[in-house]
Amino acid sequence: MNRVGHWGLDRDRLPVYHYTGGYPFFAKDKAGQDAKLPVDPCFLLGNYRATIFAHASGMYEFITGERGWARLNHAGKNEGWNQSVLRVSSGIDQSTAEYLLVGDHSNETIQWNSRFGVGYAQYSYSFGEQVTVSKTISMQPSSELHAGNPSMLIELSLSNEGQSPVTINYTEELLVQYMLMNDQSLSPDKRLVQYRNQLSTLRDQATAIAEIFCEPVKLLVWPDSIEDSFTHDIAPPSVFMHAVGGTSHTSRAGFRNTDIGDVLFAEFEAELCAGEQKSIQLIIGLAFDHAGDEMQSQIEHMLNHAKPSDESVGAYAHLWHQILPDLEREKDPVLRTEMLWNAYTLEAMATYSQYFRETYVPQGSVYAYHLGENASNRDHLQHCLPLIYTNPALAKSCIRNAMKHSSRDGEIKRQNIGFGYSDPGVYMESDAQLHMFMAVAEYLNITGDYEFLNECISYYPVEIGRQDTVFKVLVKHFVYLRDTVGRGQHGLIRMLNSDWSDSFFHPYSPNIYKHFAQSHLNTTMALAFIPRLLRELEYADSVIEDMALLETFVSQFKDYHDELSAAFMTDMQGRTFSPRCYLGEDDKAELKFGIDQLCIEPQTFLLQIESFPVERKKQLYAEIRARVLDEERYGARTREVPLWSSGDGEDGGIWFSHQGPLMIGLASFDKEEAVKLFKKVTFHQFAEYYPDYWVGHWTFADSLNSSLSQREGLYHFWVEEAFQPYCAHVHAWMLFCYYKLFK
Repeated sequence: MNRVGHWGLDRDRLPVYHYTGGYPFFAKDKAGQDAKLPVDPCFLLGNYRATIFAHASGMYEFITGERGWARLNHAGKNEGWNQSVLRVSSGIDQSTAEYLLVGDHSNETIQWNSRFGVGYAQYSYSFGEQVTVSKTISMQPSSELHAGNPSMLIELSLSNEGQSPVTINYTEELLVQYMLMNDQSLSPDKRLVQYRNQLSTLRDQATAIAEIFCEPVKLLVWPDSIEDSFTHDIAPPSVFMHAVGGTSHTSRAGFRNTDIGDVLFAEFEAELCAGEQKSIQLIIGLAFDHAGDEMQSQIEHMLNHAKPSDESVGAYAHLWHQILPDLEREKDPVLRTEMLWNAYTLEAMATYSQYFRETYVPQGSVYAYHLGENASNRDHLQHCLPLIYTNPALAKSCIRNAMKHSSRDGEIKRQNIGFGYSDPGVYMESDAQLHMFMAVAEYLNITGDYEFLNECISYYPVEIGRQDTVFKVLVKHFVYLRDTVGRGQHGLIRMLNSDWSDSFFHPYSPNIYKHFAQSHLNTTMALAFIPRLLRELEYADSVIEDMALLETFVSQFKDYHDELSAAFMTDMQGRTFSPRCYLGEDDKAELKFGIDQLCIEPQTFLLQIESFPVERKKQLYAEIRARVLDEERYGARTREVPLWSSGDGEDGGIWFSHQGPLMIGLASFDKEEAVKLFKKVTFHQFAEYYPDYWVGHWTFADSLNSSLSQREGLYHFWVEEAFQPYCAHVHAWMLFCYYKLFK
């Protein structure tokens, strides 16, 4: 056991993490300095309609991504605010002791522990020898695509273990401050809109409501409809808090205007005799139907589907069992626990977009939960891969969501922000179409759903209503790759100003190099995935109606592949590994990268190319092991030596978007070695390597620093500020590789 905590199975035979790391969390790096990890470790609860980060301190963040990534209880950059207050009155004089259940728990009279499972977070408190409290926050899964109940059920079990009666008063408070993530870094005078609340309670005093309105504070041209893309959310949801009544206690809900802002509260009072136990419940949710009918329906749905608190740790475990894969036959307890956890996390991260009317799995971490961006579609297409096995309908929606970012010329927009608004950004990506080919080929191969190619897709912006079939959009993606991305003087696919590595051009000017820079990474991706998609298109020839277009597309797609393969193999003559890229239009040595020093990115897909000889794959893997893998405790790093930095982030870090493809490529000729590598990069192994770092024990950001960095095992960006680490990369790639390697 390490000081952070340990895994187990709860009574529902679902994974649960017993957290023992304390709050505020502190750890030192290998140099003995502050590791600068987030001080309040968090776990993810969620479904397609809402996201909750439940923290070790008892604080939670209530987040929506449906109309734009926003925190509903914003209390500062990457922070939420809620408060739980317990008052215990006892004795003849009814003297009262007050306890705050959210915070640093520095009160030595309070003993507390917490654990976090599938769909729930549970906190247990003991106050001397008299009263114990168990607080459980539960969320239902989404059982239907694009649907779900965006509410959380909070249950408290109150026990009097003393010899005399006590009176318990409990209050739950939630700040209502709606803030888009992309606005949270701006000072108030720089923001373009403000959000205000209209507070009310229903007649029975059981439900308090904050109706949220968006108002411009600077000149803006308001959209004609709430369905039009816009930089901000002009139709935010309402927030409600409902105090569930009962015969054993009194309860009410209400609101307050406080120094920190508008607060909703639910208050309960109960008498507990010696040895008696009672339970109270409240529901917090959001609703886009401001009339209130949706709120009442959600409340009833939460209560009707909840298990009694004495039957299960999580109130909705029976529902989570229905949507998660059945891994009971997996004999390895580490694999069974972690793969169920990965499947759960992807379901909890998945988010319905009102603008695109699709559900997808965001990158999370930096993009969604910090910057408020839905970026990049290459990430979203990677996340769909394991869902093809565990939830094919969701996988298809992920693909459709990315495809709906396509313009009519075949470009795939990199991102959107606010309500479906695709801002210009600084990147002109060259690889989005390749990731689309990868995802579609895998989806068709596993599901056999060739009718998908005939479904209609709206081009971006979707409110214009222009549509084509999936097949025709794929044709346009190829044309864009061939003509707009193009190929350089060596015959390799160009980079424009961004392939996988968003930051590759940081020391160089994209305006100088974007017209002729060539990417070996893009090239190896194309050579790995084009044959797979071609094979699936051949199987689909009886489904696609436009046979003439299909024949022309297949013929030219194959010719493109063959020409690209010939150019790449010519470039590979005399090499044991692929270069990274050529930036210059001439042969200046300083503009060739990854010639003598290995860069991992193109190697992972070179191992997947079916026509690349097995002997050369073995030789390539030997180079990978010697140069970037064997000396690392956890995974293969991006660089043998840094190209432009001190050796972290994209220039030397360990990225899960590389570990997955590396394992898939390795399995094509040495499955046993791929399994060894897979087990090397589990949460279990990370906890063995880095027992003092909580990030890595149940989730990761998109990468971690390698041995090249003084902050090995930590996240590159956590130096000045910290944010929620949850990134879908590790959960998606590990689960996908599990199905490829073990099933």
